[in-house]
Amino acid sequence: MREMNMTIDTILSLLKEPVRIAVIAHILPDGDTIGSCLALADMLRAEGKSVSLFCQDTPSATLGFLYGLTDFKGEERIGQPYDLAIAVDCSDMERMGICSATFHNSRHTMNIDHHPGNACFAEANYVDPKTSATGEIIYRIAVRMPGPIGKHAAEALYTAISTDSGRFSFSNTTSDTYRIAAELVDCGINVEEINDFLYQSFRVERIRLLSKALGSLALYEDGKVALMTISRKDLLEAGAKDSDTESIVNYAKNIVGVKLGIFLREMPDGTTKASFRSKGDMDVNRLAGLFGGGGHKKASGANIAASLTVARDEILAEFHTRYKELV
Repeated sequence: MREMNMTIDTILSLLKEPVRIAVIAHILPDGDTIGSCLALADMLRAEGKSVSLFCQDTPSATLGFLYGLTDFKGEERIGQPYDLAIAVDCSDMERMGICSATFHNSRHTMNIDHHPGNACFAEANYVDPKTSATGEIIYRIAVRMPGPIGKHAAEALYTAISTDSGRFSFSNTTSDTYRIAAELVDCGINVEEINDFLYQSFRVERIRLLSKALGSLALYEDGKVALMTISRKDLLEAGAKDSDTESIVNYAKNIVGVKLGIFLREMPDGTTKASFRSKGDMDVNRLAGLFGGGGHKKASGANIAASLTVARDEILAEFHTRYKELV
């Protein structure tokens, strides 16, 4: 039986019995899904659970400092089902990619997330759109478990919350967000070192790729929209990885006068991954929804079954037509 939204108490009770647990991150993983998964796995292992971590795609090199990052695997041969599979920071089943097979094959399923519009696709669902990151929810679970939050888990949770709140700058950042961050600092983490890894240490290939993205910059709608693109050829020439494109969209959003920043990336199959970031009251979650995507009001994305050029034209046309609905 599917429970639409549970309490922390219920989630804690459901975590007691399972012995073999699969913890699953979303495709094209960000700091929130990876940090939340690692922290949850650390806490469950401390309770004697056998935990396996899954993610279809390789996490960004910027997260390489997190303990346990190499434990993630893309998929495994379907064998003995897990007692419980937990989808972390996944708004729907498709966000797990090929790892959804492990989710489907498990005896019981759980969904922990903070995205508005979450499909509540598991047997047990805990979704809180008011939090800045799924990491906040994992923290709430952690403080209710018997043992203390270890340093590795604290580093992972701080990473989850810092990255998804835009370094504590997005409108979803609340006083609770700061209080949780303070508690994590008290666990003995080195904030300066974490920030250096996350925001101030880049591979030279990423810088070369950023140069190409900035070179593609174009403004539309009287300067209200800034759009950048990266092709597979650009990636190859820069020697970069897909993970090196993370956060490039913010360079478009941060231009004076721009209300909507768009970053389009050509995928290996010729389709387009679109990232949207906004300022003010513009709702990019609604814009992404027009293309089958979603996320948050000011940070969303979509996978579009079209080339870069076609995707660009379709997005700009929708924005022009629906501008008044989005603000």
